[in-house]
Amino acid sequence: MKILKSHEFTTSGLLAEFVNYNGIQREDILNIVVYTVASSGSYVIYYYGDPNVKEKSKSLFGWN
Repeated sequence: MKILKSHEFTTSGLLAEFVNYNGIQREDILNIVVYTVASSGSYVIYYYGDPNVKEKSKSLFGWN
């Protein structure tokens, strides 16, 4: 059973890397929302995923 998950990013490049690195399928992506406030913005992705799997995210030392 899949559940709805979300994750927030500061750039579209990080969003694309997250989707590619975790193998999120196109049909599992519900929506990508872009928030812009003044000169900064953020991207939030809503997608369906397995509740038992923790997606890898980028840190200072790479993807973990």
